[in-house]
Amino acid sequence: MATLAEQRRAIQEANTKARRASDGADARRASGRDMVERRTGQQQVDDINAFLNPPRPRKTLRPVEPRGPLLGQTGTGTYTPPPAGSPGGGIASPLTEKTKIIQDDEGASKVVPDRDYYAGGFTSSDGLFVLPAISVQRLTDANGAEVQFLFANPQGTVPPEAP
Repeated sequence: MATLAEQRRAIQEANTKARRASDGADARRASGRDMVERRTGQQQVDDINAFLNPPRPRKTLRPVEPRGPLLGQTGTGTYTPPPAGSPGGGIASPLTEKTKIIQDDEGASKVVPDRDYYAGGFTSSDGLFVLPAISVQRLTDANGAEVQFLFANPQGTVPPEAP
C-alpha cells in the first residue's frame, strides 16, 4: 500500500502530464476539481446522501382562476307576493320612543320615556356610581305598531317577560 506522500506524488505527476497534453485552462481547472474530489471523497458523500435522503418531490400549486369582470348572465328568480290581508313583516323605520306621564314626589306631572328598569341598577367597575339599567324600552314604528326592546340584566338575572 502506498503512503500518502507517494499518492500525492502520483497525483502530481498525473496532473503534470495532463497539463502538458492539454494547453487549455479549462482542462487544468477540471483536473484540479477532480483532484480535490478524489482527496475529499465529496462525490461519494453526495451519492450516499442522495440515496439515504432523497429530495422531496415538489408540490405544484393549483391553477389560479382568471381575474376580471364576469360575463353577462341572465338572473332567475320566482316572486311570491305576500298573502292578502297580511300586514307585512319587520319594523318600519323610523322608531319613536313612547313616553308616559308620572307623578313625582311633590305631586307634579312629568313626561318620561316609557321604560322599565332593573332593581339595583348597574354599578360601575370602581363601585362609585350606580347607573339605571333598562330592562324594557317601548317604541312605536312608522306604521304605528308597538316595538319592544328587552335588555339583559347587567347583574346576570333574567329580564322580565314582555307583556
